[in-house]
This record gives sequence, C-alpha cells and structure tokens, in this order.
Amino acid sequence: MKTRLAILLVTAAAALPGCNDAESQQAKTVGWFLDHRDELAAALKGCGDNPGELEKTSNCINANEARNKITIQEMKDALK
Repeated sequence: MKTRLAILLVTAAAALPGCNDAESQQAKTVGWFLDHRDELAAALKGCGDNPGELEKTSNCINANEARNKITIQEMKDALK
C-alpha cells in the first residue's frame, strides 16, 4: 500500500509542472523585451490572443510594460 501511494505521489508531482505551461516558462524582464523586439512582438501577440489565461502572467505584464516604455520614448523622440 505504501509503495502505491509513493508511486502515485511521484507521478502527481512529475505531472504538475506541465499544468500551466505559460507560468512554467522562465519570465523575461522588461529590459530583455526591450533588447529583443521580435520576441516582444510575439509575446504581445500571444498575450492579446489569449488575455483571459495569459494577461496576468509575468511575461505578458513585462511585455506590456516594455511596449509602454517604447511608446513613451517614441513620443519623446517625436517632440524633439
């Protein structure tokens, strides 16, 4: 009985990391997104395509913040 319980617990623990693939990915920083514009565009598209599930993830929050910083800088540059 204890062996079955141990196998069940190990199996359940191994399956948990795959439950939420969006959160299991390593979070990218705002600075990283600023340096990797193609990945920023892809992240923003993914976040926009599934906001109900992804909106509150670290990558979507950081990608949106990077987009905001880019927009502000572009506005400042346009006023020069």
